[in-house]
Amino acid sequence: MPRVSLTPERIRDHAAAFLIATLAALVVDAVLQLALDGVAVSAYGRGAPWWITAHLVERGRWVAFAALGGWLAPFVVSRDGVAKDAKAPHDRAEAWRQTGVAVIAIPLLWVLATWVVSAIRFTLLGSWSTDGLVFLSPGYYRGLSMDYAPWLMAGVTVLGVRRHLGA
Repeated sequence: MPRVSLTPERIRDHAAAFLIATLAALVVDAVLQLALDGVAVSAYGRGAPWWITAHLVERGRWVAFAALGGWLAPFVVSRDGVAKDAKAPHDRAEAWRQTGVAVIAIPLLWVLATWVVSAIRFTLLGSWSTDGLVFLSPGYYRGLSMDYAPWLMAGVTVLGVRRHLGA
């Protein structure tokens, strides 16, 4: 695999794709929470506002991270490293494809890593009583899908947008 140097343009392309992905994830999350808020029935009142349950503030950090990454790109890349490999062709659509795949895959890998660590813990303790019963709860999987769905849709959005980008 050829080594590709980081240029400000490449970093900006990845940051722009990640910015679109995080914004798409926030929109999907907000829509899902609004829809669920409309059908929620509880004897304890309405609970937290949708914009808190949708993690908009928490996920807003990723928007700021992507924006800062694009803005700081020229300052982060060393000029020595850029000069050597900067002649490699620049493909904006490829940067967006890589970001879209990462936005879909990384949360899934995080869940799998969490399950592996839980399995090791259950094995070492010889019991499911520590936290194992949560895996039998439909609420656990509902929460998991609600947390992952915005990132899945964001990755699909970035992959769809990349087809409209020129090289």
